[in-house]
Amino acid sequence: MTTKPESRFWKRIKDKFTKITLTRIEAVTPLGLPDILAVYKITDKNRGQFWIELKVTKGNQIGLSSGQISWHMSHNTKGGTSFIMATPLGGGGMSIYSGARALSLAKEGLRLEPCGLILDPCDLETWFLNHVP
Repeated sequence: MTTKPESRFWKRIKDKFTKITLTRIEAVTPLGLPDILAVYKITDKNRGQFWIELKVTKGNQIGLSSGQISWHMSHNTKGGTSFIMATPLGGGGMSIYSGARALSLAKEGLRLEPCGLILDPCDLETWFLNHVP
């Protein structure tokens, strides 16, 4: 059976996190729900969380569905935090975008300047810990 590009992307990053617990959502889920729920420790009594949508691109366009755009925009408007992480088919650097910019990302694709550009998966956890509330 052929592995989907997003599944390969997940396998590439999942073991790079030690302070953030990632849970991949693979079952049938509500329309637009991102691929990954991330939970991290703020203090002994407080935890934080954010969501990540994984996208593998074949060109400039990032294939966000209307449900995904709506979910990210609504979640961020209500105070939640989410990200869209894109990588080219076949590997390479990873561009990270705030979910609040989902509509702009859908329109502009990879021409939209990312919040972060990660070249080595080992740097992902540090980037997220420095950029989540």
